[in-house]
Amino acid sequence: MTGFFDRTYPPSGRVLLDGGLDTKFAKTIIPENESPDCANVLFENGAAGTRGGSTALAGTSFGSHIGDGIYVRHDNDGSETMCVWGGGDMYDFQSTTFVTIGSAQSVFVSGSRIGATEYENYLFVGQSGVTNPYKWDGSTFSRHGVPIPQSAPTAVINSAGTLTGDYSWKVTYVNTNVVEGDVGSATATYAATADRYVITIPTAPASFGVNARKIYRTETSGITYKLVTTISDNSTTSYTDNSSDSELGSDAPTDNGVPPQYSFIKEHQNRLFCNDVNNGNFLWYSDLANPYVFKATNFNRIGDNSGDLLRNIEVFDNGIIAFGQRHTYIVYMPSTDASTWVVVQARTTMGSKSPYGSVEFENRVMFPATQAGQFVGFATLQGDTIEPSATFLTVSVAGSELQSDVIEPNMFDIQQSFLGNISAISFKNRLYITVTSGDGETLNNKIYVYDYSISNLAKKKRGAWVPYTGLSPTQFAIYDGKLYFIESTATGLVKQLETASYNDNTAAIDSYYETKEFSGLKGEEDLQKDYRTLQLLFDKPGDYFMNLRTKVDSDLGEGNNQIIDLDPGGSIWGTMTWGNDVWGGGTAQEDKRIFLGSTRGKRIAFKFTNQNTVDQRFRVHGFRFSYNIKGKR
Repeated sequence: MTGFFDRTYPPSGRVLLDGGLDTKFAKTIIPENESPDCANVLFENGAAGTRGGSTALAGTSFGSHIGDGIYVRHDNDGSETMCVWGGGDMYDFQSTTFVTIGSAQSVFVSGSRIGATEYENYLFVGQSGVTNPYKWDGSTFSRHGVPIPQSAPTAVINSAGTLTGDYSWKVTYVNTNVVEGDVGSATATYAATADRYVITIPTAPASFGVNARKIYRTETSGITYKLVTTISDNSTTSYTDNSSDSELGSDAPTDNGVPPQYSFIKEHQNRLFCNDVNNGNFLWYSDLANPYVFKATNFNRIGDNSGDLLRNIEVFDNGIIAFGQRHTYIVYMPSTDASTWVVVQARTTMGSKSPYGSVEFENRVMFPATQAGQFVGFATLQGDTIEPSATFLTVSVAGSELQSDVIEPNMFDIQQSFLGNISAISFKNRLYITVTSGDGETLNNKIYVYDYSISNLAKKKRGAWVPYTGLSPTQFAIYDGKLYFIESTATGLVKQLETASYNDNTAAIDSYYETKEFSGLKGEEDLQKDYRTLQLLFDKPGDYFMNLRTKVDSDLGEGNNQIIDLDPGGSIWGTMTWGNDVWGGGTAQEDKRIFLGSTRGKRIAFKFTNQNTVDQRFRVHGFRFSYNIKGKR
């Protein structure tokens, strides 16, 4: 057969590399911009290149602890406070070091995840192992709600006065935000005959966050408690009551309850929403514009109290998504009036078991999905805001419609027993999702990054996936405009991710990208080819190299390796050696023709790597290759 020479693929333009990982389908049939195997790379404008590195915040740790949580609190002046948990304690980051919050020492349970949300400059914090949730404003650590007094007041006759009849007294606590709790126990009933009484008032522990107390008393021989006076401190221990019934004020509160013990919590529409550790189907919410009071009726029942317990909540548009472990529910909120809310079950058989794994992006919510109680991948909820009906929210329910469908084999490596470890965050048009991956693993050891930005070059219809390895995040947070994570291993470290360096706290980043297998122009798939050249456009970032491996016909070996010089060349005044160096600033990119030698086969693939070397990176913008046809073999 007469050969055909100088065939070029693609006929015009270049093959781009921003489609992300695709491990579900054969490497011969995936789209040309997708990869059957890649790790630790970023995609941008058609290119694939080594991700940024990671480094320990201020080079310090908060002890040899596993990280149980990381959140950021903001002040009205724009300042931020990073808070972390580990070893049963809570810390905040101050300038260059982590400082233990004294009143939060030994309050928490080591190894149990923290749930927190921010509202009115406070962090509201709960944990499944801690009965009482707390709040933190940057200086004071105290109970989330306003507890009732732990002991009843007492009363004794002081002297002659105006009180005649049967009386008893109660006391309430008021926190620093002037929010009052429920009344405590009553004194005994006293039969007064023209007397005045000295009331001994209980004081509250510092952890209660009490700033004032109110005394209530019944009217003469009555049963309703009315305000006698307000004690504007938490130290005074007695008060003399000689007030007539006509001088009494408002009725005592009867339903200013505290929040339940919770392990996850979110703020929405000037309320706080949380789970109930002791009642697995209750979604509680605070009073409007009052995050401290949870009335006895402020809850919605989610699921069936058996196999479909509440596992996560997420804010979405003007509602709350409540994830049961078998089904997904929507609390539709047309107004802030709770009486107008409607709970509907989404038309899906998917739920979630990951309290910290959902994340909102582009008017959608991605979440770790379970079906029949088993993890199946990452699904996306997308809804409208028209009517509270079964179509209010739509869910990708078919396996082929999961956002993670193209990496389905990787999803099977995520450990079913540790779905509660999964955490996610959105940062700069990417979702970062940390998981426990691999047999025998019990801690988070891998990140899946989902780039949902749309490339102007590749015209992607969907996002691109890539795994990050060599990292162990428990959870992510954004602080000072940068992405951080707290480690799941016992290092006590918080690390910044996507730094300008190309190492992980001095360790090498194993960055590589393998292309699909290309069979050439249409109609020439079954023909034997003699591959001649690769026209490669790549960055030249430093005086080091990248590897280019060439494989044909699904070669299981390493293929043929070539070393590509990434030295930009050039020198500047004062650094060059005359007669040896090249004058000038060098070149940032090179469009280079690389000869492939005697490379023959029906299909060809290329793999680019940073040689798994510290502070080395690569970035490939695209390529074309040429071949001669040898005939059918």
